[in-house]
Amino acid sequence: MVKIAMFNNKGGVGKSTSAINVAHAMTRLGKKVLVVDCDTQQNTVLFFYDDPNVNYPQKTRYENLSVVYAERDCDVPNSTEFIYDYAILDLPPALDERTQRIVSKCDYVFVPFELGKFAIQGVAKVTETIATSGVKFGGCFVNKFDRDNPADHQLDVLLRQTLGSKALNTRIPNSRVIKNSVSFRQTAFEYMEWTEAAGAYTALTKEIITVTGGETHG
Repeated sequence: MVKIAMFNNKGGVGKSTSAINVAHAMTRLGKKVLVVDCDTQQNTVLFFYDDPNVNYPQKTRYENLSVVYAERDCDVPNSTEFIYDYAILDLPPALDERTQRIVSKCDYVFVPFELGKFAIQGVAKVTETIATSGVKFGGCFVNKFDRDNPADHQLDVLLRQTLGSKALNTRIPNSRVIKNSVSFRQTAFEYMEWTEAAGAYTALTKEIITVTGGETHG
């Protein structure tokens, strides 16, 4: 099982939404996935399951996708009943000791990122935390990309100059499809599978699987 952390020390960058959509996309690509919500806000676990106190992996309405809430324990639950290809950990937006402990138990860290000059300047702090934890930095991907905004294109170039190959190719668009889908407790693919937003999450997921050494089926 490959353990992936979705982490950014800044809130509101689409971390939980990314974890949800990537997890669903992975199942459609033939993977068995466990989502571990490590954030006390519990947004991710409540998307999948009505009861927030899910302290043991529970199956969701999605085939081959389970969820668990890890309030204190930073270990991914192991069970012969649940065998997974990937565990996706949704981390809180904090650079505290608990977060670093969780990160240190993962195989890869991916950083969802909303473009902004100050945010780009803060990338170094995030990558430093990842490096000191001895975990592979899988890459950074852009959320809420506004293709009609010249500033976003300029900042995207700056990000890629800063991170090089660690900036993933896929950009998740700034889209009402994503906002509305979460409101209805649906993934972007469920809500409007033909849209750019749904396609972007599929492309991002394929990149993540490739980076982590896996293969896609479908």
